[in-house]
Amino acid sequence: MMLSRQKPATGPGSTTPASQENKKKKLMPTLDEFLQLRDYTGAITLLEFTRNNGKGSDEQDSWIAYCAFHLGDYKRAMEEYERLTRKEACNPDLWCNLGCCYFFLGMYREADTAVSKGSYTPFPSCIIRYCLF
Repeated sequence: MMLSRQKPATGPGSTTPASQENKKKKLMPTLDEFLQLRDYTGAITLLEFTRNNGKGSDEQDSWIAYCAFHLGDYKRAMEEYERLTRKEACNPDLWCNLGCCYFFLGMYREADTAVSKGSYTPFPSCIIRYCLF
């Protein structure tokens, strides 16, 4: 089969102009788009890039921990949550998340201690305590 030389694949005669394709490629996805697609690796990359540029925050650090947990990197998630819980004004729900990381790492006593430090949320606390005993 011979390709036509009169109608190039890109250019003014193509079905999709090259300029529209370039515009689509230039748009950088947002964190919400990564999370909706469950692309946790892409989300971590975006969040670390933001953190390394000096624009990081505690909220972004908690998203990094969340994404690491959902990728199965429980140790990294644990380290992020531990760093966040060392701060005085930490969100009490982070203790439950830290407890889940401990649980998946097989650190059951630490998981129980972490869950008891946080705010009482019926479902996660019940699940972790049920699994521990």
